[in-house]
Amino acid sequence: MSRMPERATISDVAAVAGVSKAAVSKAFNNRPGVSAETRQRILTAAARLGWRPNAAAVALAAGGPGVIGMILDRPTDVLSSDPFFPELLSGVERALAPLGYALLLRICTVGTAAEERALYTGLALEQRIEGVLVADPRMADERIELLHDLRLPAVLMSRPWRESGLPWVGLEQPGAGTDLAVRHLARLGHRRIAYVRGPDSLAHISYRLRLFRDAVRECGMEAVAVEEADFTAAGGARATRALLRRPERPTAVVYDSDVMAIAGVQVAQESGLSVPDELSVIGHDDLPLSQWITPRLTTVRQDVQGLGERAALRLMQELKVEAPAPTPLPAPVLTERASTAPPRR
Repeated sequence: MSRMPERATISDVAAVAGVSKAAVSKAFNNRPGVSAETRQRILTAAARLGWRPNAAAVALAAGGPGVIGMILDRPTDVLSSDPFFPELLSGVERALAPLGYALLLRICTVGTAAEERALYTGLALEQRIEGVLVADPRMADERIELLHDLRLPAVLMSRPWRESGLPWVGLEQPGAGTDLAVRHLARLGHRRIAYVRGPDSLAHISYRLRLFRDAVRECGMEAVAVEEADFTAAGGARATRALLRRPERPTAVVYDSDVMAIAGVQVAQESGLSVPDELSVIGHDDLPLSQWITPRLTTVRQDVQGLGERAALRLMQELKVEAPAPTPLPAPVLTERASTAPPRR
C-alpha cells in the first residue's frame, strides 16, 4: 500500500474550485449563497482531492466534545454475550468524560478485511475522529500499516506480537495470568490438564498459549489437549464436550474467558461430572458474573476497566491533550474460589 499524501484542506478545495472557503462550507452544508453549478464544481474538487468536512472540528467549534474512535471486529453473538467489552468500554468512558471527549464506536460484524479498512479510512478521511483505540492486536495485523498510512493517531490495547511503531497499553507479558492458572493446578496435584483458548489470530492468545506450554513443561504436567474456541458460551461448550470425549480426559481445564469457563462447568455437570471433585475449572478476567455461578468460579483477575481507562489516557498523550498520565496496569492475580480442588485419587 503506497503512503497517502498529506490530507487536503478546505483551502485546497477552495483553490481548486476557484471559490472562497465560505463557499465550500455553504456547499457542503446545503446553505444558500452558492449556485447549483458552483456547488457541483466544489463537490467535484473535493472528491478529486479526497477531502470531506471535518466533523470533529465542527463539533469542537460548536462547543461539543472531541471524539476518538474504536472499531470492534466481533460477531454480534460474541458482543451480546461477553461482559468483557462493556467493562472495557466503561473504562474508556471513565477516562474520556472528565476531559470533554466522547467515544465513537463502530461494530464490524461481517469481519471482512475490506469492510474494516473502509471503516477506518472513512473515519480518517471524514476527519470525524482525532484518534483511535485498537482492540486485540493480531499476529498479522493489516490495521497497523493502514493507520500509519492514514496518519491517524492510535493506541493498541494490548502488547503487539512484534514491534509496530504504535504505542500500546497492557501487560508486558500478556500470558501471565495463564501461567498463574497452570501453577495453581500443579500445586493442587493435577497432572493432566487442558486449555480452551481463543482464536490463534490474536496476539495475546499466542502469548498465553506459549506460557501455558512453558508452565506445563516446567511443572512436569501433561497437556492433554488444546481446543480453540471463540469466547462465546457455545464455543466453550463445544470445546469442553470434545475434551470430555477423549479416552484420557483431563482433570482440569483452563479457559481463556469466564464466559467459556461457565459454559464448561455446565457441560461437565450435565455429563455427570462433579466440579471440582472430578474436573477443576479456571476462567479468565474475573468478570462479576463469575462469582454468581455454582460452584463459584476460580479465575484470573485482570483490570479490564483499567485497561480501557489507561488506553484512552495514552491516546490523549498522543493527541497532546492535557490529561493524567496513565499508570502501569496491575499484574493479574488468581482469584481462588470453589471450582478448583485437588484431583480425586
